[in-house]
Amino acid sequence: MKITTKLFISLAVILTLTACGSKWQKAVSLTAEEIAATKTEIANVKEAIKNFKGPEGEIPNLEIIQLAEAYQKLGDLKKAADLYLSWLDKGFKTKAIIHNLGRVYEDAGQYELAVKQYQRIIDEYGDDDYLYDITWTYIKAAQNSSGQTAIDYRKKAEKYFNLWQLAKRKTDNLTQETIKKLREGETK
Repeated sequence: MKITTKLFISLAVILTLTACGSKWQKAVSLTAEEIAATKTEIANVKEAIKNFKGPEGEIPNLEIIQLAEAYQKLGDLKKAADLYLSWLDKGFKTKAIIHNLGRVYEDAGQYELAVKQYQRIIDEYGDDDYLYDITWTYIKAAQNSSGQTAIDYRKKAEKYFNLWQLAKRKTDNLTQETIKKLREGETK
């Protein structure tokens, strides 16, 4: 993918994040002490990232994830997503960063953006385990939607679950039951 295309996509995602500010703030119930401790953790982890000295081309993967999770703990999904996006924009990508960005998108209710990240792992790393993540993302999307949109999401969940079952040659009863309940709910 050309650099201009990557930059355009990143800019579009950032603009989307900015335009949807309230979706990117999650309600949390922390004490003042927990908030203060998390803010101290953020400062410490930022310093660790700044001072990271690893082999050439290696990134502070665990620290990046720890920092994003601290932002999420404070309910700031936008900062968590922006952190992951900034490292991806710099050309540093790992399955963990892409996966966790997908999780942040799910928390923000941005299901299609989450699916794009999981699909990216499948495409770039050949890891079909993420068909299961896509299935559950669409299940959550269906559960949080109504009407034809919920039906469309349920159908996508079924499609990806079937692909996962074929790839893994196994099934999952919880997923089957959840999809069945979604389908039954459509007829009521």
